[in-house]
Amino acid sequence: MTALLAGAAAVAIPLVLLASLAGHLRRPRALAGALRAQRTLPAVLVRPVAASVLLAEAVTGSAGLAGLVLWRETPALWAAAALLGIYAAYGTWVARTRHGVPCGCAGDPGTPMTGWVAARAAALAALALAGASGGLPSTAYETSVSTIAGLTFAVLLWTLPHAMTHERTLAG
Repeated sequence: MTALLAGAAAVAIPLVLLASLAGHLRRPRALAGALRAQRTLPAVLVRPVAASVLLAEAVTGSAGLAGLVLWRETPALWAAAALLGIYAAYGTWVARTRHGVPCGCAGDPGTPMTGWVAARAAALAALALAGASGGLPSTAYETSVSTIAGLTFAVLLWTLPHAMTHERTLAG
């Protein structure tokens, strides 16, 4: 079972990080704008922090993708667990102290920072940690099951905050 979870993490985590990076590159000012709106950093640090986030996602996602392509264990999942854990802690704090501010996640200016954003980051961090702790599947069957599970996790966790925000908008 551990190998299946590790395989799912090896698929999901790099995909989510690289999709997030692609969103940031599509809307390069969204993250800096969200950080400004969140008022957690001095203005002089907003751009360097935004650039550092993009660099961290690029390096970690690319290293994870290389491990996925080669189907080898890499330190990328450990790094992703740390990065996503930081996102979860930061997201939790901002959601509790700065209501209604944009998330800036993946360059999406429309998703507010909510508990769902923090929960997604925490779930991804836990998945990355579980993946880093276990060995990859060795049989073709296990590999195919973990690949399907990883793709499913990636899609579900990617859409969670937007879906929960959209649902609240429809209900309200």
